Amino acid sequence: MPALPDLSLITTPGRPVFHTAAGPLCGTQLLSHAWALAERLPERPIINLHTNLVQFTLVFLAAMMKGQYCLLSSNHAVSQLMALQRAHGALCTGPSLPESLASLTLPPLAELTSSRQDNIQLPAGHEAAHVFTSGSTGQAKVHKKRWGELVARSHAALPLLAPSRPDGTTLLGTVPPYHMYGFETLILQSLHTPTATASGPCFFPGDVEKLLDSTPSPHTLITTPIHLRSLTTARARLPGLERIISASAPLPRELALEAEERFHAPVMEIYGATETGSIASRRTVSPDPWQLYDGLTLTADPTDDQTHICMAPHATPHPLNDVITMQGDRHFHLVDRKGDLLKIAGKRTSYGALNKALLQTDGLLDGCFAPLFSEEDLKEDQPEPTRLQAFIVAGTEVTTTAIMRALRQHVDPVFMPRRLVRLSRLPRNPVGKLTRQALEGLIRDHAEKRAHPPFSIPASHPALPGHFPGNPTVPGITLLERIFTLLELDVRTISTVKFLSVVRPGDPMQLLSSALGNGQIRFTLHHLSGPLKGTVILRGQAGSQP
Repeated sequence: MPALPDLSLITTPGRPVFHTAAGPLCGTQLLSHAWALAERLPERPIINLHTNLVQFTLVFLAAMMKGQYCLLSSNHAVSQLMALQRAHGALCTGPSLPESLASLTLPPLAELTSSRQDNIQLPAGHEAAHVFTSGSTGQAKVHKKRWGELVARSHAALPLLAPSRPDGTTLLGTVPPYHMYGFETLILQSLHTPTATASGPCFFPGDVEKLLDSTPSPHTLITTPIHLRSLTTARARLPGLERIISASAPLPRELALEAEERFHAPVMEIYGATETGSIASRRTVSPDPWQLYDGLTLTADPTDDQTHICMAPHATPHPLNDVITMQGDRHFHLVDRKGDLLKIAGKRTSYGALNKALLQTDGLLDGCFAPLFSEEDLKEDQPEPTRLQAFIVAGTEVTTTAIMRALRQHVDPVFMPRRLVRLSRLPRNPVGKLTRQALEGLIRDHAEKRAHPPFSIPASHPALPGHFPGNPTVPGITLLERIFTLLELDVRTISTVKFLSVVRPGDPMQLLSSALGNGQIRFTLHHLSGPLKGTVILRGQAGSQP
């Protein structure tokens, strides 16, 4: 096993570690502030909820000075935080915490002064952080991170994050420090290597522009696909970028290409997970495979030919959650995510492949595929999907017809969505992940109401006398009135309606319906003589009434 680099809290502390609005903050100043904070901390683990990078780092350093560790979770629901406090005997610190949590408020930086600035060395095996997975594949799990592996990984990632001038590169990021991605790139990288991190608001395109203008070049931007799309859509001005780094979700090649052309910097993706940390990178627009960081290896699991084990210096070996194929010793291709496979009508694909096709659609801001269940389906323990839908975020100029037409170029008909549900945004977490819990909430909220009671139009209905004498037929407008009543829709304008068969008085029928958005409703009526299908296209005022 290779020897570890410097295991002190901050490597060469005389240098700037953060660039702040007040100027550079060097390592010796950080140590002084952290020692002062450590004197105020109880002997308890700390749930570190700070988004301000300097405050987060001070809490992290102070906890380790006390021989403790930080708990890092992307789920900040009060119930989750209370459960963590009970399980670890922990104390919360962060902005705007409710009184129900045992918490510590950080004093202003000017009040945190100490004559002590010693840069202690920690044992390689010290538990520095307990990091929780995002929950994108199910229940969040905790992974213990030891100081030695964190130091080693920072140095392994340095050539990616600071390719030309490690001692002059400024890192800035749109990701929070309590997520493993932000923790590694924006906090640990500047503690362990000669880089510095820009500390300040960095969420909106204007924030990124200001930080670029006010901090030394060259810059590396740490971001996610959803934030990168926001920057390209806003036509942000980002001069001086040497490199753009993306992670936390697959990055569409078209978006990476647009970002490279607009911002004149190569876009690199990081491959990793909470349990392994970052382990590999690639340039998104290139067909080249993923390349492992120096010193890391992937070994096939002898008991499972679809599993590879990640081996890293001073780290616990972990299996990958993805199916990969190796190309030599240091390169691999990503095949699919385990548990992401989907089988319908004897054919197979993955949600990842479907989402990739969806996000290639021009004008689409965000979107994802999901099973389409009825309310009755969801009463089962684990319903098997036989139909799909897609949740989309797009401007009004992008029609559902255009999206469906684009999807047909890349998606097998059996996997085409039965409906598109327009949303103002997807409920992604701060690093752009759509957790399983959030996706299941969307599926429940938009379940089809398929259990409308059977109905029929009796021969005594006032609209029937005189309508096709001797060959009674239910008028289309009568059917529409009943359909819109069942759907609780107040429809004032109809531009097009088409029926594919006739309905006789007394025919028992049952309504199946799904909203497509963009002013369109598709419905299916079932009756004894077979299916009657129609599409109603609404224009002007149309809405549902509670």
